[in-house]
Amino acid sequence: MSFSVQLTPDFIPVEPGATTPVSVGVVNKSDELDRFELEIEGVDPEWTAVPVPSFAVDGLEARTEKIFFKPSRSSESLAGNYPFVVRVRSLISGESKTVQAILQVKPFNHISMEINPKKGHYSVWRKRNGFSLAIMNLGNTDHALQLTGADPEDSCAFEFESVQATVGPGAQREIYFEATPTSSSLFSAGRLIGFSVTGRSIDHPSVAATAQGQLEQRPVVTATGIIATVVIAVVIGLWLLMMPKPLQIISFSVNPQLVQRGQQVTISWVTSQADIVKVLAGNDVIAEGPQKSSSVTYTLNSAGDINFRIVASREGQEKREDIHLNVKEPPTSPDPEIISLTAKPTRVKLGASFELDYQLSDAVGKAVLEPTTEVLDTALSRREITPVHSGDIQYTVVATNKDGTKSVSKSITVTVYEESDATIIAFTPSNVNVPQSVGRVTLSWQVNNAARVELTSGNGSTEIVEPSGSQDLPLTAKTTYTLTAYDQKGRKTSLSRTVNVIQDIPQTPPVDGGIPPVQPGAGGTTPPTIAGGNGR
Repeated sequence: MSFSVQLTPDFIPVEPGATTPVSVGVVNKSDELDRFELEIEGVDPEWTAVPVPSFAVDGLEARTEKIFFKPSRSSESLAGNYPFVVRVRSLISGESKTVQAILQVKPFNHISMEINPKKGHYSVWRKRNGFSLAIMNLGNTDHALQLTGADPEDSCAFEFESVQATVGPGAQREIYFEATPTSSSLFSAGRLIGFSVTGRSIDHPSVAATAQGQLEQRPVVTATGIIATVVIAVVIGLWLLMMPKPLQIISFSVNPQLVQRGQQVTISWVTSQADIVKVLAGNDVIAEGPQKSSSVTYTLNSAGDINFRIVASREGQEKREDIHLNVKEPPTSPDPEIISLTAKPTRVKLGASFELDYQLSDAVGKAVLEPTTEVLDTALSRREITPVHSGDIQYTVVATNKDGTKSVSKSITVTVYEESDATIIAFTPSNVNVPQSVGRVTLSWQVNNAARVELTSGNGSTEIVEPSGSQDLPLTAKTTYTLTAYDQKGRKTSLSRTVNVIQDIPQTPPVDGGIPPVQPGAGGTTPPTIAGGNGR
C-alpha cells in the first residue's frame, strides 16, 4: 500500500487564545481501503486538538481532516516560530509519512503598573517622598520600558532609580522613585497633587501603561496651634521629668515566625531605662551590652524547639521576656538527572547549525547550556545551535533541581571547521617510487584563490611558491611533501604527497654456458639472435 500527505498551509500564524484550523489531506494510492492514524509532534500538546485521530480512506480516494491550534493567551505562550511535524501512519501496513510546518505564535502585549503607597505627603520640613512602582508584563514578549513622571501643574520633580526597565513575559519588577515638589511655602495651605507615572515600550511605542498617585501638601499650624503645642509640651516635659522612669521591655520580636533549619531570623528589641541588655538563643548569648534598642541575626542550625530570651537589668532590677519557635526540617528535593545528551551532527561547518537533543528528569527546575549561557526549556528536548567560532567546542548542560540545592552536568564536544576559499587543484610528484641512483623528484602543483602558497618538505623546511608551478628537488630518503594554500582571510587548506626511495634493481648474472649480457658502454659486440628466442 502507498499514500501521500499534504498540509495546507505549512506556515500557520496563530493569535494566542484564538483557534486556527489546518487541513491535512491524505491520498490513498492503493486499490484497497486503508485506515490512517494522525498525530502532531513538536509543539505543546495543550496547544493542539485532533478531532478525528484515525480515519479510513477508500482505494484511490482522498480525504481531508482538520487539526486545530490554540495556544493559551498567557505569558507561557512565548511569541516565536515553532517547527512541528504532522505524522500520518497506516494502521494496516504500518507505513508512516510526515509533513513539516511552522506554527507562528503572534505576540500580544499587556503591561500593568501600580504605585505603592498610593499617597504621600510633604511639608516645609519633609519634601522627599519615596514610592515603589510595580511593573507586571502579562504579555508574551520582552519589553524595555522608558519611565516618565508627570503632574498637571508641573509642580513635582521625579527621580527614578532606573529610567529604563526591562520586563520579561510573566515577570514583575519593582522600581523605586521619588516625587519631590519643586517649591513650597512656609504658610501654604493644604492641597492634593495628583501625578502619574508612565512606562512606554522603547521598541513598540504604542504599548504603554500608566499608574496614578497623590502627594498631599500639609499646612503649617496656626499661631494658636503653635502656642497650645508649646504649652502642652512644657507640661508633658515637666511631668515626665518629675515622674520616675520604670525599667521596661517595650518590644521584643523574632521574625519570621515560620522557619526551617538553615534559615536566619532577626531578633529586634527596644527597652527603656536598662543599663545592660542580654539576648539569648537557647543557651547561646547572641548579644550583651548597653544597647537599649537594636537587632541581630541568628542562623538556625538545628531543627526542633528553641527559646529566645531578652533580659534587661538596672541596679539589681531585672525584666525578661521569652519567645518560642519551632524549627522545621526543610523539605528535600529530588536529585536532578540528565538522562541523555547528543548532538547531530558532531562535526559542522562554521555558520551551519546542529541539533542538540537532551532529555531531563522531572526533578530539573532549570537547565543552562554552557558556554552560551542559554537557558534550556525543560519542557522541550531539542535546541538548534549555530556555533560562532571554529574548533572543538565543548557544550555542557548544567541542570539544577527545583529548590536550587543540587546540580548535575553533562558535556558533549562538537567539532566546528572553517573552509578556506583557496583550493588545491593538483599536487603531484613525477614518480612516487624514485630509484636511489636517480636521487631527484619533480613536484608540480596548481592552486586557485590563494593569497599565499607554502611548500613544506619532510625535514620541516618551508618556502613560499607561486600558485602554479613545478620544482625539481633532491631526494635521499622517503619524504612527505605538504602544499599549504592560504586565502585572503588566512584560512588554509593542505594536501600531502609521500615519495619513496627504492633500491636500484641489480644486474642479472649470466647463466652457465650462456653469453654474458653486454653492459652499456662496455664495448664488445651485440650477441647474435638465437632462433626461437625473444630477440633479447
